[in-house]
Amino acid sequence: MKKIVGIIICLLFTHCIFNYSCELREGIAGYGTHFPVLATVVAQTTGPILEMGCGDYSTPMLHGLCAPTMRMLVSADVSETWLSLFLDLERDWHRFIYVPVYEGEHNGNNIWFSIGQWMWDTVGSDTHWSVVFIDHSPGLRRVIDIERLRSQTDIFVVHDTEDMRYGYDRVLKTFKYIYEYRRYHITTTVVSDTIDVAKFFEL
Repeated sequence: MKKIVGIIICLLFTHCIFNYSCELREGIAGYGTHFPVLATVVAQTTGPILEMGCGDYSTPMLHGLCAPTMRMLVSADVSETWLSLFLDLERDWHRFIYVPVYEGEHNGNNIWFSIGQWMWDTVGSDTHWSVVFIDHSPGLRRVIDIERLRSQTDIFVVHDTEDMRYGYDRVLKTFKYIYEYRRYHITTTVVSDTIDVAKFFEL
């Protein structure tokens, strides 16, 4: 019962803050437009979650939804400084991984490519994931990791799918089930080979 109440509160909060800003269709500074989508998917699934790219509008929310059942959650990011801002949330069931794809600190300049991007290759490779959230750097790595983890992932929640520079289209359109959340200019897409994800959003 506590878990259900917590989920309802989270979703109501999400509805309120996004309705408040939807007139401009930008969401919260454009960064949190995945929030209602990711929360909805997590609330209606069970099993391990992989967060590829930490953020103020994903990491604490995922932690809060996973906490009541200590659901396994792994959060990974390329910036050690940024990752450190969330380490107070680290638990036995919530692990953090630093992925050092950049030689120095990730300062937002080279967000599309890095010669060290191969360091993502082993992240998440040892688990079958219920949900994988895609929002990480370098940008050109996102499609690679969707393909890499596809056979061991039930559902992908993918941020920034309106941006053609990521090259999402050629991969996402090959999934059996696709749902696009277009409430905001910055789009989030949910895909799966096995689960009709559109039904999550019919309520």
